[in-house]
Amino acid sequence: MQVEVMRVSAFMYEQRYMEYVLDRYIQLNMPYPFTVSFNYLASPVLMDEEIFLALDDEHQIVGCLSFIRGTAEHNYENREVIQLQVFYIDPPYRSTKLFLELLQLMVQCLQYLEEPVKELQFWTKEDSIIRSLVTKRLAIEAQQHQSVYGSLVSYVIPYEMLEKYVSSFPQIDYF
Repeated sequence: MQVEVMRVSAFMYEQRYMEYVLDRYIQLNMPYPFTVSFNYLASPVLMDEEIFLALDDEHQIVGCLSFIRGTAEHNYENREVIQLQVFYIDPPYRSTKLFLELLQLMVQCLQYLEEPVKELQFWTKEDSIIRSLVTKRLAIEAQQHQSVYGSLVSYVIPYEMLEKYVSSFPQIDYF
């Protein structure tokens, strides 16, 4: 299974990203009603932020990672905070190095853009697999929160820690 990862810079790929995440809306298991989830899914496109896609041999999307800079509570002016909006890999590709390749591409892109990054954060429903993956590999604690959407778990990863983790593996140069 050959997979290519890429940074999205054309409308055609933004459209394909939206189709991909909407087709997988149920599998994304987002903790919000659809109207709220749609805003999160579309925000990297609407805010002209970053989207990375993984394409198979037939040029079909098999995974994606997207983020925006800043948080709503700071009117998106705290651009040193990266909010991960979507990180999804189709099940047949989950036991490959695709997870790492998408992380490497994101970290290298952030280094290339030369805009300071302090931390990466994301929110999920309680999920023991995600909790185990993040807390074991990055040695951070998840925080439980109550919201109008129910119980949510937040993860805040110091950017230096993410860079160190990603750099501990053989590198593929994207930039």
